[in-house]
Amino acid sequence: MIDFHQLSLQQAVEVGLKNNKKIQISHLNHKMSETKEKDLQMEKLPDIEFHTSYHQVSNLFQHENGVFGKATKYDVINGMYDFTLSASVPLYMGGRIKNNEKKAAIDTEISLLKTHWDERQLTMEIITAFLQIHHLKEQQSLINDKMREDSVNIKQVKSLKANGVVTVNEVLRTSLQLSNHKMSWTELDNDIQIAEHQLKTLLSLPESQEMHVDTADLISENADIPYINELTETALHKNESVEMATKNLSLKKLDQKITKADYLPEITAGGEYFLKYPNMMFFPPEPYAYRLGMIGVNLTYPIGNLYKSKYKVQEAKENIDLAKLQIGENEENIRHKVYEAYKKFEETDQKVKIAEEAIIQAKENYRIVKTKYANKLSLITELIDADNAYLEAQSNLISVKINRQLKYYQLQYTIGNL
Repeated sequence: MIDFHQLSLQQAVEVGLKNNKKIQISHLNHKMSETKEKDLQMEKLPDIEFHTSYHQVSNLFQHENGVFGKATKYDVINGMYDFTLSASVPLYMGGRIKNNEKKAAIDTEISLLKTHWDERQLTMEIITAFLQIHHLKEQQSLINDKMREDSVNIKQVKSLKANGVVTVNEVLRTSLQLSNHKMSWTELDNDIQIAEHQLKTLLSLPESQEMHVDTADLISENADIPYINELTETALHKNESVEMATKNLSLKKLDQKITKADYLPEITAGGEYFLKYPNMMFFPPEPYAYRLGMIGVNLTYPIGNLYKSKYKVQEAKENIDLAKLQIGENEENIRHKVYEAYKKFEETDQKVKIAEEAIIQAKENYRIVKTKYANKLSLITELIDADNAYLEAQSNLISVKINRQLKYYQLQYTIGNL
């Protein structure tokens, strides 16, 4: 049972993969590809047709002396009917049926790859949303701590004011600091609600469904990343776009074979068996029903295609060349994306170390200024500046740590592991 009041990342991914409209469309497209593949397999089966008709025929009038002359009347058999059962089966179509079946099978494989790609993309979007919400909550928690500290500072300053040590201006400045932090907290609270609503939309949950996420244990401090060459090889092996580009080349080669089939003859086997009345096989026709069957082979050779299909064949060859270039371009793009994602992840490692050093410096600076202020050796403005610098350093550390986790997931997504 899913608890939407404490929705975990894994649960959100499960709900998203089940409910998201884009994923449902992707699964339906794959199902349609499978249906089309089965439909093309039916092309090899015989075509069977039943035909029947009835006609009432007038007598025959023959004009020996011109159309306007008197005609000679001949009585004919006035009722005509037939019952015909015919069947035909393709024996050789230049490879069209076989190659169209292969194309349908490849299209089904591509649609499955597209579905996996869409699922990975949705998973990445959900992870990004969770990290955004986690970032906002951490910032809000930090502001909350500062608001409590502001309240303590206000009490101290008011106490000093009562003893005539500080002026009213300093009381106002500390109160203004608290007001600013309250405003920031309110903005962050609204941003959290908006981000959770966006996530709910991503999961295709009803508007009435209340939802809050659990972002505990979302950040991992240690991430084992292999060397760039290993990452690139993994991406070239697992990223769906590589395989989709390769299968697209196979499709173009099959298109070329189907186009070349225009130069080849078509052979079909067929037959029919019928019951007809009257017997028109004799002359004059006899007023008897008769039955007759026939079976044979038909060969059709489209001579016009020898010159009509010239540019179709050329276009098919050019499409193959284009598909080959697209494979190379795609591999180059993947190599660059892996390199970029890897360098960005490395960059976040350095930023975390710098941010941690900045925290130590800002904290020590705040301690020194606060001690000086307590001994009336510094102004309230210096204390507030030191406090803001410390807050900014803490906020920045939260941001770079969450960004590091995001870059890790983006790298895993790029190489196809996510």
